[in-house]
Amino acid sequence: MWDWVSENSGIVQATMAAITALVWMVYLHILVSGLRRQRRTEILIHLGGARDLSARILVSNLGFEPVYILEIMLSVMTAQGERIRSVADRTEIAREQHQTPREATLQGPLKSGDSVDIGSVTNLLDRARYESFDNIEPEDIREVEVTIAALTAADSRIAAATRRFSMKHGDEKTCLVPKNLYAKQIRSTWRRRQIEQRLKELL
Repeated sequence: MWDWVSENSGIVQATMAAITALVWMVYLHILVSGLRRQRRTEILIHLGGARDLSARILVSNLGFEPVYILEIMLSVMTAQGERIRSVADRTEIAREQHQTPREATLQGPLKSGDSVDIGSVTNLLDRARYESFDNIEPEDIREVEVTIAALTAADSRIAAATRRFSMKHGDEKTCLVPKNLYAKQIRSTWRRRQIEQRLKELL
């Protein structure tokens, strides 16, 4: 055995070097994957309370990094097509009632693990009407989509998440039905450029 090792020392050394390199590559992959996971944004959009127009829309930051909510966009789908508006400004609260400038808008930082109530579905629709949706009534709406655009220190591009809800109109009330189980994270470069273009259009 030892004679064979002595005679083939070059092969043994090369094999051991290859195994060591492979082990280090595995460790490096685990390390890089962990760092990416820590820096990856995870924005949750979910309903709180009832499932009608009084339902509260809650936004949570499940990522390890804090995010800055840059914009909140509401897309409304009707028989006439889709319309989109910013709903980040809290127009349902009169300016004289603001105790601090922070109460006028939902734009701002959100720490890891924190949540913010961005308003009821009715609040969001009212803010959109304040902008230009004055001729849209809730019973005309088939679907609504909430998009959160955010910035992080870990990435120079927009981070975003979106969630869509169907609106089922009954005789007594309108019910919201989520189209997907959880918020869809916008990670592709093309989709993030789309979000950035929408933000420019809303300026």
